[in-house]
Amino acid sequence: MLLALPVELRAGEQEAGNFLGNLTTRAIQDLSDESLPMKERQDRFRGLFRENFDVPTIGRFVLGRYWRRASKDSRADFLMVFEEVMVARFAPKFAGYGETRFDVGVVRPLQDKGQYIVSTTIRPPESEVLTIDWRVREHGGRFKVIDVIGEGVSMALTLRSEYSSAIRDLGGKVENLTAMLRERALSGEGPKTTESASN
Repeated sequence: MLLALPVELRAGEQEAGNFLGNLTTRAIQDLSDESLPMKERQDRFRGLFRENFDVPTIGRFVLGRYWRRASKDSRADFLMVFEEVMVARFAPKFAGYGETRFDVGVVRPLQDKGQYIVSTTIRPPESEVLTIDWRVREHGGRFKVIDVIGEGVSMALTLRSEYSSAIRDLGGKVENLTAMLRERALSGEGPKTTESASN
């Protein structure tokens, strides 16, 4: 078993890296065409987001203790609106990214079983190089993203802080946060404090 363990870890690291490489390749292929209508770009991004991000896990984390207090219907409503906020915020960023290179670098296993940090370098044709770390988790034979860390800033932690503060200001109810986020999504806005975690 001691001899087999490093082999298992290396296999998991390779699979995590392959997952991220395939995801970024698909994102560029599906979303970078500048002539693509925004509605189509958003629909494609939504499909990739649902397939490759563990939205329930992210939602539970960003709501923190308020998730436990919320009803089943309130949780479901929040997750639906949270998805729309992510679509509104990030789908437009891919326009014109056809020449961008996404290079997968080091993959590090974490203490939490089945979780890895996948480091990537993003090289836009006419912009500064970005380093993005992706926290991914394998469950049931599939990998999904549970956090994105840009220049050392965690999107999940940033959203947790933002949303907790907003809920407190809105009377302690998740429903009020959901209503505010729905307005943002309809207006084309996204999370206001996650620029450094995503750019």
